[in-house]
Amino acid sequence: MAAPAQVHKDIPYLPAESGGASERHTLDIYVPAVCPAPVPLVVYVHGGAWRTGDKSMFRHVAIGLIEAPANQLAVAVVNYELSTRAADSVRHPGHLDSVAAAVRFLVTDQSYPGRSAVDTSRVHLVGHSAGAHLLMLLALAPHAAFPHMNAVRSVVGIGGIYDILRLLAAYPDYCDFVDMAFSASQHESASPQHAAQSLHAAASHVRFLVVHSTGDELVNADQALAFAPQLVRAGYEDVTLAVRNLGLHDAAIGNREFLRMVAAF
Repeated sequence: MAAPAQVHKDIPYLPAESGGASERHTLDIYVPAVCPAPVPLVVYVHGGAWRTGDKSMFRHVAIGLIEAPANQLAVAVVNYELSTRAADSVRHPGHLDSVAAAVRFLVTDQSYPGRSAVDTSRVHLVGHSAGAHLLMLLALAPHAAFPHMNAVRSVVGIGGIYDILRLLAAYPDYCDFVDMAFSASQHESASPQHAAQSLHAAASHVRFLVVHSTGDELVNADQALAFAPQLVRAGYEDVTLAVRNLGLHDAAIGNREFLRMVAAF
């Protein structure tokens, strides 16, 4: 049986002189095994409470996204800087800066492996949990390092963290990892819920899909149920909220129904 995709691994998205030699600043690109014309690109950003996770853990998501629409998508899976307890560990907006740099690289660089299979004018951002937080924030708040929102067609979040204050109110114990990634003064400003209080003109064309599993045991549905209406109130015209049982928090991203939902969207 033929392989479903060609895989190009460990592509650095930052130049070495800026610290890009780190494995946290690399990505993997999966392109359809048969690709007669450039296809839209999905950029997948993993969760892990801003402190854990690696692109190598999500091959099944990339392959599933390629197979769902029958080889009509390419997928980049991104590593980014993670927070630890070390004094010099990255904190917000360091994770966001990494993700912005990765998407900028994919849109603007002309020579990375698999580039010929990718239509960089049709980029779709898909994030899970903390990854959904980062991608929604990238889309909703102007970022000096990413003036390329015209290339982004949609943003999908599943099991996303959109309001840090709401998260801590529901799960006080989560302060353990939240405090590793954010200062208390950033809890509101670093939340997509806050960023969505006004329309980011450069993202006014973007379509949003906010997905939450009723089986999610780590993040409650209040995050999605509050966030999607806020996007509508801000003036975003194409917002879809999908709440259904896709399994547990970490299992939902590999759920076939979710992968088909994203491919169709």
